[in-house]
Amino acid sequence: MSNYKNAAQHAASSVHLTRRTALKGFGVAGLAMLFATQGVSLAKTRKDQYRKLAIAAVNYRFRLPASVPAGYTEVTLDNKGTEAHHAMFMRLHKGITVANFMDVAKNKDLGALFAISSSIGGPGSADGGHESSVILDLKAGHYVVICVVPDAAGMPHYKMGMLAPLTVTATSRMGKAPVADATVDMVDFGYNGLPKTIPAGKHVWKVVDTGKQLHEMVVHRLSPGVSYEQAKAMLLASPPPGSPAAAAAPAPTTLPPFVDVAGVAPMSPGEANWAVFDFKPGRYFVACFIPDIHSGKPHFDLGMIMPFTVV
Repeated sequence: MSNYKNAAQHAASSVHLTRRTALKGFGVAGLAMLFATQGVSLAKTRKDQYRKLAIAAVNYRFRLPASVPAGYTEVTLDNKGTEAHHAMFMRLHKGITVANFMDVAKNKDLGALFAISSSIGGPGSADGGHESSVILDLKAGHYVVICVVPDAAGMPHYKMGMLAPLTVTATSRMGKAPVADATVDMVDFGYNGLPKTIPAGKHVWKVVDTGKQLHEMVVHRLSPGVSYEQAKAMLLASPPPGSPAAAAAPAPTTLPPFVDVAGVAPMSPGEANWAVFDFKPGRYFVACFIPDIHSGKPHFDLGMIMPFTVV
């Protein structure tokens, strides 16, 4: 527990949870889209169908139901904003209230949140106009859904109002774990079991944090003409959001080199999510942007970045 707590504390003190904002800070004028209808569907027409929890995201708010039943639930984040967002499910420790969490979130750093809660994961980072889905084993209790992706100045989105409480109520119908066509172990520092080539279409990957630190799996689709090696070099060379170098960099005027399309949000060691994908043909890569507790480097700097191809 102390390892990922320290990682979160380091992330908050050094401010840079990710470098992707500096690479993809191109402007999008205005926000014309409204929230989609949200809710929870309890219907089960097929044995492999799960309860649905829809979350809408904009800059910088979530919209989701106040409560849902416990059990295996397919959670979909619909990003209607202009920045990348994820939905990180923070499960409150026994005796901690939502009011306690909100007070800490407002007045203290991210590390303090991990002293009173833990992350079970959630839908990973998706750029505006994209959806990200995972199946979670929701246990009864109190949660707060947050986004820790930073803006261009390095401010985590939850500090800007992107957090929402969720109560999970007890039920006798918990369901069964999904059948996955791949299992990806997030280790310190890599993605063991990541498929190298997969067919286009729907897939379910079981993603487990088997390391000793907080990890995430952001799935990026490479833009036409951009190689994995080029994208990796850009990430390694880019300044962190909020740094003087990032502030001085001109805003890109062309398409971004890659787009966040899905994945799993940062999760605590021992947690598992089932990422639900509908892949289009193309070239992709996964990466973790959480900083190492020892060096402070993003995990992709330490090897937690890998390519794959969809055919």
